[in-house]
Amino acid sequence: MYLFRRNIDHTYLDEVYGGERDIITMMMGVFLSDSVPSWESVATSLANNDYVTAGQVVHRIKPSFTMIGLQDFHEPVQALEHALKHGAAKSVVQDLHKLIDEELALIIPQIEAYLSEES
Repeated sequence: MYLFRRNIDHTYLDEVYGGERDIITMMMGVFLSDSVPSWESVATSLANNDYVTAGQVVHRIKPSFTMIGLQDFHEPVQALEHALKHGAAKSVVQDLHKLIDEELALIIPQIEAYLSEES
């Protein structure tokens, strides 16, 4: 359904940020400190059947994936947002959330490794 490279696209980041490692490092730090906790709050909203709040959070953090070189997340995150806003079946929402969550769990250690190398 969705294909993930399971790697941060460093070439994309270098192009977008002009090779400015400080900016890339800052964006990745913000992703870990803001976007990841926000993403984690989506699970709580889903458990409470609060699709409105979940949809708002997903909408807010959607651009942050691309901003740190995770373009493969755009389509599934957008699909999740759409499913939440348009009342898709609970199983569809849960499957999309699980897919994104599992892929994100594979990427977070890469971000942390990048940040530790840059510090």
